[in-house]
Amino acid sequence: MYERPLIKEMFATELALSKTNPRFPKPVNSEEEAILTFFNLKKVGPKKIEAIIQDIIETGVVLEDFIVLHKDNEYIVHDGNRRLTALKLLLDDNAELIKDKYPRTYRYIEKVKHNINAKSLILYVKIYSDPEAMANHVIKIHSGEQSGAGQIPWDSNEKDTFDSQFFNKPLSIGNLIYKKLESTPNKKYLYDKIKDNGYATTFERIFNFSDIRSRIFKLERGIKVDLDIDEHFNKVCEMIEYFISQDASVVEVYTKELASNFFEKISPITLSNNTTTDVESNTISDLDLDTAHDRSKSSINSNSNHNSDRDIVGTSSNVIDNTPYILDLKLKSSRKVINLYNDYNLIDLVEVATDSNGENLKGKVLFNSDSNLIRDNVFSGNAPVGTYIIQAKLENSGICVSKSVEICVVLSSKTIKIDQPKNEFFKSVAAFIDGEVKININNTVNRLIGEIQSLENAQDYRYMIASSVRQLLELSIDKVIKDKGLKNHGNPKQNLKYLIEQLTENTLFTQICSGDNKLKFQASKNLFGAIESDTLYDYLNLITHDSYATVYDELVERINLRVTPILIVFHNYLLLD
Repeated sequence: MYERPLIKEMFATELALSKTNPRFPKPVNSEEEAILTFFNLKKVGPKKIEAIIQDIIETGVVLEDFIVLHKDNEYIVHDGNRRLTALKLLLDDNAELIKDKYPRTYRYIEKVKHNINAKSLILYVKIYSDPEAMANHVIKIHSGEQSGAGQIPWDSNEKDTFDSQFFNKPLSIGNLIYKKLESTPNKKYLYDKIKDNGYATTFERIFNFSDIRSRIFKLERGIKVDLDIDEHFNKVCEMIEYFISQDASVVEVYTKELASNFFEKISPITLSNNTTTDVESNTISDLDLDTAHDRSKSSINSNSNHNSDRDIVGTSSNVIDNTPYILDLKLKSSRKVINLYNDYNLIDLVEVATDSNGENLKGKVLFNSDSNLIRDNVFSGNAPVGTYIIQAKLENSGICVSKSVEICVVLSSKTIKIDQPKNEFFKSVAAFIDGEVKININNTVNRLIGEIQSLENAQDYRYMIASSVRQLLELSIDKVIKDKGLKNHGNPKQNLKYLIEQLTENTLFTQICSGDNKLKFQASKNLFGAIESDTLYDYLNLITHDSYATVYDELVERINLRVTPILIVFHNYLLLD
């Protein structure tokens, strides 16, 4: 049996942040370090701390209990450290700790902290004196369902139902579909097919897309699908049947373009009061043909019966054989890999763009995405590494067809040449350079690069590497300033900012790109446009301290994508006359 916790009301000033938080890459030595480490963690960061502060102020209370270990006269929090971090930043002048590094969050705290008295806010605490009992409680909170012993997360239906019960929020259409299918006898089979799948949010997405509502349901802008209308409900069921038959997931319908493309085979709804009109206007019966034939015969000379019959058949044929106008759009591939920092003309993906008349419509194809990475059908080299779903759309004479393509931005790599590179540093430059990479700043810089690349188990030396990189960057900046007779702005940080601005001026940068290292102009321009020199230098300065939780992968990325390109450009610039 584990110890039962003592439940107590306490204040934030009485509680201590854990210095051995498992979220931290390494233990810290003080609460100040703990707070800064939380801000640096990708899983937490300043925005999530701000969200906690906002929730505390809006609610006026901290809803969750803190789990605490009482040890050596300290009450150390082992569950609730993010909440306690938020509270401590609201106390006195504690936010000064983050003022320089996180000015936006600092300003936010200063603006809102007077709306709550964090010092007198009562917190509910469960206190353990036995570390094992405390750990058992914490691990159960953070280990998911545990075969039912832990907390089972709500799916979207369950959360939606709860919101409806207690916050008077209307049920989403995804939830309403589930309930309607379950309560409709002749559709119960469809409910049985989807009841164990969390499709509610997917259905919510599909039936709220304006393209789906206007084309398939013939609804005006702002009018929603109504499951109480039989035609709407039957069409919803048809679309769900199709969705299931294709073994689809939210990926296939994630954007409005993808959803429209996925459901392009689904015919628009036919409302009951229009059914007769539609049939009469689009169907020619045998009686109609006979009547038309007789009418034609009466108007033609009786001596031309043979010819009139032939003409009438031709006329009838023209009415029936009304070939529809169609568009044909084909892409060379549904997936394209692009190197980081390289612009790509998406029109190169188009294999066929024409219509039923054989007209070449390639110039009318437009590419778009949910992001702002496409301009004039060119996918920007500024796009970070990742996968992007792009829509190709061809529209002509009121007809539209679209296709989707997956753009994968990858980081290609080419290593600075040393005898035996043994780690990942100074590799990711192939995206913007042709041929071998050369860096020759001076003997000290060259030696430092070689020493870093020759390290085995480099992750064990990340602080030393960070310090060496800062040193070699400062030496390189100093070399360029002195050798080129440029203005010294007093410190390496300001000098780096000045150099990036000066060297990327178009005329000079064109010369640099044609230098000893053959750089791709546009890719290099994009890369340098993405470098925030102040942030880079602050990062290199901060991570040289043991108190900072240096993440190895982040260090590799910063050196490869920021420092290395700068050194390569410096090399070329130093060789220019």
